[in-house]
Amino acid sequence: MKGVVFDILRDMVEEQFGLEGWNALLEKAGSDGLYLSSESYPDAEMTKLVVVACEFTGMEQEALLRHFGKYMVKQFYDRFPSFFDNCTGLLEFLASVDRIVHVEVLKLYPDANLPRFNYDQRPGSILMEYHSKRRMCWLAEGLILGSAEHFKEPIRITHEVCMHKGDESCHIQVDLVESDDG
Repeated sequence: MKGVVFDILRDMVEEQFGLEGWNALLEKAGSDGLYLSSESYPDAEMTKLVVVACEFTGMEQEALLRHFGKYMVKQFYDRFPSFFDNCTGLLEFLASVDRIVHVEVLKLYPDANLPRFNYDQRPGSILMEYHSKRRMCWLAEGLILGSAEHFKEPIRITHEVCMHKGDESCHIQVDLVESDDG
């Protein structure tokens, strides 16, 4: 996993629990916390931090990864605003992840191990078929939820086909919904 993801995790933990919280998490995970953005680290390193963060916060792994994904969107926008600004809305942005966003990420980080998506897009919805050995579909859900917030488009996600249930891939259905404030 790329060091930039560790940087974003550190920022989230420090925002909510201070530097002391981050240091306590690192100590309990047995990590020195020295992560360089441009370097890659074993997935097991992130897994250890997530497990300890779940213990630390009392959150289930599914909820923690969704929360982290939502948080990551704000950080990604600060670092890569053109990915978002070049899209007219959420569904266009989601459909661009594999063919634009991941292509550009690989230019910056050629050894990044990114998930792969297949899409079935229809008016008002998109089905994203998620493929990754990491099985971090809940993080992908959080990224989708954070992106929906960014574009100010309310959505409903359904995720019945899932690798955590023994399926070969995850099917994340994203449907735009009518806003309650209009």
